[in-house]
Amino acid sequence: MMNLAQAFEQPGAYLAGCYDLVVIGAGHAGCEAALASARLGCSTLVLGMNLDTVANMPCNPNIGGTAKGQLVREIDALGGEMGKAADRAMIQFRMLNASKGPAVLSPRAQIDRRQYQQDMKHTLEKQPNLDLRQGEAVALLTEPEAGRPAICGVCLRTGAIYRCRSVVLATGTFLEGKIIIGDCQYSGGPDSQFAAHGLSDSLQSLGLPLMRFKTGTPTRIKRSSVDFSYLEKQDGDVLIQPFSYANEGADLACDQLPCYLTWTNAKTRTVIEANLGRSPLFSGSIEGVGPRYCPSIEDKIVKFPDKLRHQVFLEPMGRVTEEIYLQGMSSSMPEDVQLEMVRSLPGLQDARIMRSAYAIEYDCLDPTALSPALETLAVGRLYSAGQINGTSGYEEAAAQGLIAGINAVRQLTGQDAVLLDRSQAYIGVLIDDLVTKGTREPYRMMTARAEYRLLLRQDNADARLTPLGRSIGLIDDARWQRFQLKQAHIEAEIDRCRATRVKPGPLADQVLAARGSSPLRQPASLAELLRRPEIDYASLEPLDEGRPHLTRAEQDAVAIALKYEGYIRLEEERIRQFRKLERKRLPPDLDYQAIRGLRLEARQKLAKLRPVSIGQAGRISGVSPADLSVLLVYLRALSQRNEEPQHESR
Repeated sequence: MMNLAQAFEQPGAYLAGCYDLVVIGAGHAGCEAALASARLGCSTLVLGMNLDTVANMPCNPNIGGTAKGQLVREIDALGGEMGKAADRAMIQFRMLNASKGPAVLSPRAQIDRRQYQQDMKHTLEKQPNLDLRQGEAVALLTEPEAGRPAICGVCLRTGAIYRCRSVVLATGTFLEGKIIIGDCQYSGGPDSQFAAHGLSDSLQSLGLPLMRFKTGTPTRIKRSSVDFSYLEKQDGDVLIQPFSYANEGADLACDQLPCYLTWTNAKTRTVIEANLGRSPLFSGSIEGVGPRYCPSIEDKIVKFPDKLRHQVFLEPMGRVTEEIYLQGMSSSMPEDVQLEMVRSLPGLQDARIMRSAYAIEYDCLDPTALSPALETLAVGRLYSAGQINGTSGYEEAAAQGLIAGINAVRQLTGQDAVLLDRSQAYIGVLIDDLVTKGTREPYRMMTARAEYRLLLRQDNADARLTPLGRSIGLIDDARWQRFQLKQAHIEAEIDRCRATRVKPGPLADQVLAARGSSPLRQPASLAELLRRPEIDYASLEPLDEGRPHLTRAEQDAVAIALKYEGYIRLEEERIRQFRKLERKRLPPDLDYQAIRGLRLEARQKLAKLRPVSIGQAGRISGVSPADLSVLLVYLRALSQRNEEPQHESR
């Protein structure tokens, strides 16, 4: 633990500047945190290890995907930047789960990696109140405040000291990073950058608990060395749907680049099994815990011995590069084994590797050491976002960065923190899972984690969150006016569809029969017809002379609201019950050891995690329904005592 006076005693120390907020890290979390802070009026500094890799994509070159696409749309609805940058750098678009219901529809785009980086870096450079600086933070500087240390500055390896009132940690996989390729192990960050040394020690000296995680990335191969005649071509969707609501109705048509699909086979398995003794994953040289939902190919071969083959997607890294990313072939095998593995795949018999696959180990925080606002419990005005919180994925990082940046500013300006609950957003699910349950492996967002996913759809993120983004100050007047107009159109059309009746007759029979639907026996409203599974909004146009002109997004919103009305009503009732417990707040200084009736494990967990509500307490492992009953009784008694009139002694 170091204070300002001690920092200035170090050789070469000098005051380099003063800011309201310093963001350590210029990846996806750092970019969103910094932009939110600067746009809300705070002087902001972003420190990046290498400014040529701002918003880098060291792993898969795509944005979105199952549940992740929902996160991107929520980031955009709140006023974040990721969706806009993804729209500009898009080289292929697909709506995943298109054959399923709206609850799991997820946009995914292949991204031109360099264009995305350059675009995001330029956005930061142009932003007022924001400075971008290349430098490595090695220590956090603190001062005592309200019984705990609080941030007052950051010290760089060069001796530069930046005074500040708040810090957002967004260090990604750089903290004490170690690259592993077979027996070759060396200090390093992603994409052969330097690792960050020293900051882990500073965090531990402040009482923050660290974990050691591992992630990995596949080989990149040269496009001209691939025989595409063996591969299954995968084109993008004809209809490109934007991530950013600001681009609804805009023409995003682009020359989409195809992806391709191949499969591992018996030869691949033979190569891997013959070399398992050389795998760091099984030799014990890898200590960090890896991601369950994105395992190395050697891990998949061992864990699923009955599976004859595994998918491998060939994804372009950009428009002006020959590099192709082999999604599904993450590995830490030696380079000679990697070459054998790759060349065992159909179409890749003569593949030439441009970048080897590698595993990377890194330090990260135990996220249960954070409040729901993403502030550390042990250190005041220190926020944390992204992979340092134990997550994986660009989208999870950006979502946390946005919330951390917003809350850091709101604390400095004396406002309440923005706390999204599980019924409001996937972002709320993500943060609640992290700070309440923690994670024993890199956390990945999935639709199955969201119990209210029918209401947390990708199409309605603006309806759910844009009013909040407006109240925070990140949605400008023009965007707000477009949002209000869209919602007015949707509400008016829902009312019109309920009121408009369709009479039985030859035309109605013809239209319904074309969709495999039964004829009308009596008049029915457009809303009633839309509830038929086989009927969509567009197919009813011949029966609907008074139909107004709506955008595709508005039409989809109307159709979903009417078709799933009954299910939505049930979900809303469940949310009302959920929010009853969320509204029962727990005092931040509550002495759980003094509450009689709580089991020992519950006392320990509650005292450590400090839940903000009864609802959050109930999601903590080790807190039983009986413990919640004890807490409710205690809160009722506490409330009654506080309401009793205080009589003066005579």
